[in-house]
Amino acid sequence: MRKKINILLGGLIALISGCSTQNKVAKNNEVVALYGVPYATYEVSGKVTDGDNTPLEGAKVLVKGYKNQVIGDTIVTNKEGEFMLNKSAFPAETINIVVFEPNNQVPTDSVQHKVQYEKNQQIERSFYRGECKIETKIKVK
Repeated sequence: MRKKINILLGGLIALISGCSTQNKVAKNNEVVALYGVPYATYEVSGKVTDGDNTPLEGAKVLVKGYKNQVIGDTIVTNKEGEFMLNKSAFPAETINIVVFEPNNQVPTDSVQHKVQYEKNQQIERSFYRGECKIETKIKVK
């Protein structure tokens, strides 16, 4: 009877705490629970131009993900107006890219992208959502 109660309580704890038993096999009626935080890998790149399609050097770019939280640091565009972010963060349904002009603190434009994840076969972790690659062009108004 005690073994059945332990299995039931272990399963209940795993269910309530959001644990995962993916790719794990329980032996002797044991409950296997893994704790962790879901994450994904993001590669976001793009080019920022002004109204005349001239590359905008020194523009500040913020990449926002889950609950509009910033992923990584502020990125500054190079002479060609290009930027690149490689970062792991909490999985999001959409990515919002916000651009600030070089001498201005007010956001001048933003672009939203729906996220699609690709699983990396070399990474076998139960909390890993996958890789997201976004390439964008942003024209500042």
